[in-house]
Amino acid sequence: MTVLLGLVTAIAWAVANVFTQRAARVEHSPILIMFWVLAICTTAVLPIALIADGADGPWTVRTLAWPVVAGASANVGFLLLLRALRAGSLSIVAPIIALEGGFATAMSIGLGERPSLLQAALLVIAVVGTVLVSLEPGRRTAAGALPALGASVIYAVALIGLGMSELPELTTVGVTRLTSLLIILPVFLLAVRRPPGRDSAVPIVACGLLDGVGFVAFAFAAALGPLSIASVTATQWGTVAALIGIVILRERLHLNQYVGIVVTLLAVTGLGLAG
Repeated sequence: MTVLLGLVTAIAWAVANVFTQRAARVEHSPILIMFWVLAICTTAVLPIALIADGADGPWTVRTLAWPVVAGASANVGFLLLLRALRAGSLSIVAPIIALEGGFATAMSIGLGERPSLLQAALLVIAVVGTVLVSLEPGRRTAAGALPALGASVIYAVALIGLGMSELPELTTVGVTRLTSLLIILPVFLLAVRRPPGRDSAVPIVACGLLDGVGFVAFAFAAALGPLSIASVTATQWGTVAALIGIVILRERLHLNQYVGIVVTLLAVTGLGLAG
């Protein structure tokens, strides 16, 4: 069941990124996209969290701090994701952002964890793979690669926040998503204050719902455990998204980028299993 729920997470997040890319290319306001995606996702997740977890705490400033950090970081990561998907190919952007788990492993060192030699080696291999994905003949970097790398680093901070939370899994997701929504709400009200356009409405709604499905599925997968299996199957969203880009969207890459995608995703998978 853990593997199944992890794969549901991977597919939901991969397809969500397809819709995110469509929205980003027809809707010029990233704040509008972010607000409505978060509003839909939060509306979907919070009732499930309340039903599953009730109001179980502990509710203290310390226990709320990490989900709040995760929510704030996720907003910055989402803005960079939108920029990356607007400029680049899904098959390039997804494997780079999927490196978030590797960066989270590296950041955990500062929190007192000591990764194994295997984890350190896999992280180096993943970085090499990311460099190969990012290189495009005739350009310094492939379109969308740099903001995707930035999103990966920021999303790693969000993963650390989610992992450090002492609240129940679904409650953590609900608080994180609600934090993200409350942060973006004043900006939306001051600068945008309008519904999505006709061409972007369906992709935005689909992205919000799929994002919620992914988070809920992962929360239950992590609760059933083991966490390493839940994580490694969920991080395969990068693999699924890359395949969607290459096979369905007919994105054409250079040879080094295909090699980089395989290397990066294998290393990310290894990091999940080694964790």
